[in-house]
Amino acid sequence: MYEAGVQSNPEPTRPTRPRKATMLAVLLIVFGVLGILASFLLLSIVNDSSGHGQSVPAFLYVLVYAQFMVSAAQAVSGGFVLQGRNWARVLAIALSSLNLVAAVVSLFTGAIAQAISGLAINIALIRLLNDYEVQAWCDR
Repeated sequence: MYEAGVQSNPEPTRPTRPRKATMLAVLLIVFGVLGILASFLLLSIVNDSSGHGQSVPAFLYVLVYAQFMVSAAQAVSGGFVLQGRNWARVLAIALSSLNLVAAVVSLFTGAIAQAISGLAINIALIRLLNDYEVQAWCDR
């Protein structure tokens, strides 16, 4: 009736991360790190402008620090999507939606290539974030 060497209660297996979730998390981390580097570059440009006797409006500093915070949050959300955290998926959707709004604003200010690439990238990220496999991975 019982076979020798066969366990009646095998150890539970850990779920494997879907490839889409891994790719999405890596993209979020990469875009977040690129945004952080861009904010450092923008901050150095703003500081350099203020060092030459030119007055720099305070809202430029606010925008640069907001860019830094959004980019850092995007990188962090990518790391936690990798672990399967649902709150990180929701945060990434919100940040990508915010980036969509920024891309539309860029479209109206004349930066057409930047706006189109921003729209395409963020629409693709939102689509991946709402994919069934990614949702299942983050809802487990």
